Amino acid sequence: MERLDVKIPGREYPVYVGRGIYGEILQGLLHGLKPGKVAVVSHPSILELHGQYLMDTIAAHKESPVDVLTFTFPEGEEQKNLKTLEDGYRFLLNHEFTREDVLVAFGGGVVGDLAGFLASSYYRGIPYLQIPTTLMAMVDSSVGGKVGVDLPGAKNAVGAFYQPQAVVCDVEVLQTLTKREYGSGLAEVAKYGFLFDQDLLEELETSQQLSQRYEMDQEAIVGSCVAHKARVVASDERDVSGERALLNYGHTFGHALESATHYRLMRHGEAVAIGMIMAAEAAAKAGMAGPELQEKHRKILKPLLGEVNLTAGLGSDALMEDMKADKKRGEEIRFVLLEGLQRPRLVDSLPEEIVEEAITEVMAEMRRAERCH
Repeated sequence: MERLDVKIPGREYPVYVGRGIYGEILQGLLHGLKPGKVAVVSHPSILELHGQYLMDTIAAHKESPVDVLTFTFPEGEEQKNLKTLEDGYRFLLNHEFTREDVLVAFGGGVVGDLAGFLASSYYRGIPYLQIPTTLMAMVDSSVGGKVGVDLPGAKNAVGAFYQPQAVVCDVEVLQTLTKREYGSGLAEVAKYGFLFDQDLLEELETSQQLSQRYEMDQEAIVGSCVAHKARVVASDERDVSGERALLNYGHTFGHALESATHYRLMRHGEAVAIGMIMAAEAAAKAGMAGPELQEKHRKILKPLLGEVNLTAGLGSDALMEDMKADKKRGEEIRFVLLEGLQRPRLVDSLPEEIVEEAITEVMAEMRRAERCH
């Protein structure tokens, strides 16, 4: 097991990475927090797979009696909304939760984001723990304290910076992920590789098939990504200096893809993977990087996109409209582009024609590949 500490101004908290660890770690954390009640926030499908062990683990905490309750909601990014959040508030009020009690986010990024915001805003803040169950959440969303919900057409428009008491990344639970969900998480792993870590990239490039990537050292991969995330969060917790913005590589294009398809056509990691390919295309068209960068992106990311279908009426104009909508709201559209591997740069102004060409060419290429299959 590896322990990494996220050091932010005023406090720090641990991230544990290992295999078969979360039962013992969770009991230790509850021993320190001493709650009277624990609310597990999750999806029904996750509790069907792992819930009994989690409940038994919490119930086995013998220091003092602990009431264990579950607040669940359906899967899907579209469920990360104000209605689900209100249901969560009412659940906690009905069960008389106080600031002495604890929330446990047990799931992927949607669960972690919503549970974290619920914890941050109920009675102005109660403690919460992150136990991510997807690769995506382990390497990215569970660490760093960005929590929130979506508004229609505006991803993560309502939220806060609210750090957990601890994060427990137990790679044993990854065995139940679908092939597609695991591939989605690997897109975020690749993001850290392109931004900071040549070794991660080489490992992904060596394992070309998604089936081969299951054989990679999951503990080492998660530990490396968490270490990068912890370093960036420590230097720029509230996304002020610009370093944390680098972690949005591929996300400007990716969020537009998700919004234009109403969060139903692709996983978040798949959208980010396509977004990174588009960003590499834009970097080449802007004269920042050469064709070898584009080729590297395609080689590493395309094996993650086997189940994405872009022929379902999605046009490049829809993505451009989504980005322009952000601009109309007064939001500055910032792109993270690479001048080379591990050489990221924030770009505040990118010509619209370059953005449109990058989107159009990548989508046309993907549709050609779909027709060939």
